Amino acid sequence: MIERKLVQNLEVSSWERVEYTPDEDLKAVQAKIDADPENAELWMEKGLVLAGSALYREAGECYAHAISIDPFNGLLYRHRGHRFLSQWRFEDALADFTLASRLIPDNWDVWYHLGLSHFLLGQYEKAAKAYQRCLELTTTEDAMIAVCDWYYMTELRLGDRAAAEKLLDNIQPDFNPGDNTAYFRRLLMYKGLVKPEEVLPADLNALAPIELITMGFGLSNYYWYNGEQDKSNQVIDMILKAGDKNECYFAFGYLAAKVDKKNRAAANN
Repeated sequence: MIERKLVQNLEVSSWERVEYTPDEDLKAVQAKIDADPENAELWMEKGLVLAGSALYREAGECYAHAISIDPFNGLLYRHRGHRFLSQWRFEDALADFTLASRLIPDNWDVWYHLGLSHFLLGQYEKAAKAYQRCLELTTTEDAMIAVCDWYYMTELRLGDRAAAEKLLDNIQPDFNPGDNTAYFRRLLMYKGLVKPEEVLPADLNALAPIELITMGFGLSNYYWYNGEQDKSNQVIDMILKAGDKNECYFAFGYLAAKVDKKNRAAANN
């Protein structure tokens, strides 16, 4: 039974959703590290503070130091992998999430991001396996929404529309999407409950950039696999423009749109 409760926004970890005052928080955690420099948890905390300020490379260095202290802590690899994704280091992210899946095999976030890493690398069969495990670990409605969305797109890219459609049976119109409203909107479109032209509002400025990018990527994928490639490419360009303008380089929809743009250009050459 899917619980009706809210979990984290899947674009950033729950730790990173805290409202930071970076200088004060950084000074505070550094003071704790100075007093206890071999504490891996404190180095992870520093990484999370830095990530909250979009200092992803610096955050990754903190996680790396934490790993040198506590190399069998799967959560450290999970967080560093996320930061590798933010830096477009997809292969490195894949390596970290793979390690994390061995160390903390029941961690939902690990399998979700492992699936994304495979997806971004075009390894769709492996992505499907990761999303299947993620689906098996899912206990909340908003988490179900997130995993089914990416799993659905993965099955389409594998050419298995029947499997993709079956995944939609997990989604009910009365679900509480929590922070995953954009993913939910995409899924309702896949189920035929929302028309594709209704996914985005007429006034795109009414959406936060991250919502525009997230909903837009699902729309682009939908158009592409329903034979409307020109519309798909137009949405891709819209996503990239919004991401560049608002510095949403970390957004999963932006990462995936960038990959699609590159792959489609290569296929036409």
